[in-house]
Amino acid sequence: MATGPCGLACDACGLYNRGKCASCGPGNSIEARAKINFQEQLGFRCPVLACAITRNIDYCSRDCSEFPCSRYERGPYPLSLSFLQMYRRRSGPQH
Repeated sequence: MATGPCGLACDACGLYNRGKCASCGPGNSIEARAKINFQEQLGFRCPVLACAITRNIDYCSRDCSEFPCSRYERGPYPLSLSFLQMYRRRSGPQH
Protein backbone atom coordinates (compact mmCIF):
# COMPACT_ATOMS: atom_id res chain seq x y z
CA MET A 1 0.00 0.00 0.00
CA ALA A 2 1.44 3.37 -1.01
CA THR A 3 1.85 5.64 2.01
CA GLY A 4 3.43 9.09 2.29
CA PRO A 5 5.81 10.21 5.07
CA CYS A 6 2.83 11.93 6.70
CA GLY A 7 1.16 8.55 7.16
CA LEU A 8 -1.68 9.06 4.72
CA ALA A 9 -2.49 5.99 2.67
CA CYS A 10 -2.50 6.97 -0.99
CA ASP A 11 -4.68 3.97 -1.81
CA ALA A 12 -7.50 5.62 0.17
CA CYS A 13 -7.23 8.89 -1.81
CA GLY A 14 -9.59 9.59 -4.67
CA LEU A 15 -7.01 11.71 -6.51
CA TYR A 16 -4.47 8.90 -6.38
CA ASN A 17 -7.01 6.32 -7.56
CA ARG A 18 -8.10 8.51 -10.48
CA GLY A 19 -4.49 8.97 -11.58
CA LYS A 20 -4.46 12.68 -10.68
CA CYS A 21 -1.78 12.39 -8.01
CA ALA A 22 1.24 10.16 -7.59
CA SER A 23 2.20 8.62 -4.29
CA CYS A 24 4.80 10.46 -2.27
CA GLY A 25 6.20 7.17 -1.10
CA PRO A 26 8.39 6.93 2.01
CA GLY A 27 10.77 9.84 2.52
CA ASN A 28 13.79 7.75 1.47
CA SER A 29 12.19 6.58 -1.78
CA ILE A 30 12.70 7.45 -5.41
CA GLU A 31 8.98 8.29 -5.51
CA ALA A 32 9.42 10.94 -2.81
CA ARG A 33 12.18 12.69 -4.74
CA ALA A 34 10.16 12.54 -7.96
CA LYS A 35 7.11 13.96 -6.18
CA ILE A 36 9.01 16.88 -4.61
CA ASN A 37 10.63 17.69 -7.97
CA PHE A 38 7.19 17.74 -9.60
CA GLN A 39 5.80 19.94 -6.83
CA GLU A 40 8.68 22.39 -7.25
CA GLN A 41 7.87 22.69 -10.96
CA LEU A 42 4.36 23.72 -9.91
CA GLY A 43 5.73 26.26 -7.41
CA PHE A 44 4.75 24.24 -4.35
CA ARG A 45 6.63 22.07 -1.88
CA CYS A 46 4.90 19.97 0.72
CA PRO A 47 6.77 20.91 3.90
CA VAL A 48 6.24 17.45 5.40
CA LEU A 49 7.58 15.63 2.34
CA ALA A 50 10.52 18.02 2.00
CA CYS A 51 11.45 17.54 5.66
CA ALA A 52 11.25 13.74 5.46
CA ILE A 53 13.55 13.77 2.44
CA THR A 54 15.99 16.19 4.12
CA ARG A 55 16.05 14.19 7.36
CA ASN A 56 16.29 10.92 5.46
CA ILE A 57 13.31 9.31 7.22
CA ASP A 58 10.56 7.18 5.78
CA TYR A 59 7.57 8.00 8.02
CA CYS A 60 7.27 10.95 10.38
CA SER A 61 5.30 9.41 13.24
CA ARG A 62 7.41 6.26 13.26
CA ASP A 63 10.88 7.63 12.52
CA CYS A 64 11.07 11.23 13.72
CA SER A 65 11.55 12.08 17.39
CA GLU A 66 10.06 15.55 16.78
CA PHE A 67 6.69 14.27 15.53
CA PRO A 68 4.23 15.92 15.65
CA CYS A 69 5.97 19.16 14.77
CA SER A 70 5.00 22.64 13.62
CA ARG A 71 4.89 21.53 9.97
CA TYR A 72 1.75 19.61 10.84
CA GLU A 73 0.28 22.30 13.08
CA ARG A 74 0.50 24.96 10.37
CA GLY A 75 -1.83 22.73 8.33
CA PRO A 76 -4.43 22.64 7.11
CA TYR A 77 -3.40 19.13 6.15
CA PRO A 78 -2.37 16.33 6.14
CA LEU A 79 -3.51 15.74 9.75
CA SER A 80 -5.98 17.65 11.88
CA LEU A 81 -4.95 19.54 14.99
CA SER A 82 -7.30 17.30 17.00
CA PHE A 83 -5.45 14.19 15.80
CA LEU A 84 -2.09 15.74 16.65
CA GLN A 85 -3.26 16.65 20.15
CA MET A 86 -4.55 13.11 20.69
CA TYR A 87 -1.25 11.69 19.42
CA ARG A 88 0.70 13.83 21.89
CA ARG A 89 -1.51 12.78 24.79
CA ARG A 90 -1.16 9.09 23.97
CA SER A 91 2.56 9.13 23.24
CA GLY A 92 3.54 10.60 26.59
CA PRO A 93 6.15 13.22 27.42
CA GLN A 94 8.16 14.73 24.59
CA HIS A 95 11.91 14.14 24.57
